[in-house]
Amino acid sequence: ADRAPGGSVEVRIPPFAVVQCIGGPKHTRGTPPNVVETGPLTWIRLATGRTEWARALEDAEVSAGGERADLAALLPLLS
Repeated sequence: ADRAPGGSVEVRIPPFAVVQCIGGPKHTRGTPPNVVETGPLTWIRLATGRTEWARALEDAEVSAGGERADLAALLPLLS
């Protein structure tokens, strides 16, 4: 949230977390138009730079839908 404050993209890491981030139109009810979903292990790999965003998408380890759902510029979170 500090790096990309906002509420236009919902990032889901079931069953552990759901957060809204990235500036733009805020979504409050129902399924948001911009959704990213991945498993916990893939999220850890993305966050630490062990896996690149494009590779995770290509390998179907991440589901990303919507015009704001590209997190490539925000990852890795740790380096």
